Amino acid sequence: MSSNHDTKKESTKKESTKKESTKKESTKKESNEEPKVIEGSGEFLVTNNLYSRMDNNNKKAADILASKGLDAAAEHMFKHPETGKQMDYATMRYYYG
Repeated sequence: MSSNHDTKKESTKKESTKKESTKKESTKKESNEEPKVIEGSGEFLVTNNLYSRMDNNNKKAADILASKGLDAAAEHMFKHPETGKQMDYATMRYYYG
């Protein structure tokens, strides 16, 4: 009787693992979709209507931060806003303060 009980436990465990695996795969598919940048969303990151006084480069960086997160914003800020080429830290600070 215990071997039958053990077999049921294994079967249940395999089904649970399979469901978790399927759930992880669907989450991976969803997370692979690139989130869109929501223009103006960066306004909620700063206070006292500061967003409206930002230059366009900083507004876009704030929008990316609000829409896609810190990693995407940092990646964006290290690309030249006109050429798209990689920038060094000093040049990035020139554009983004």
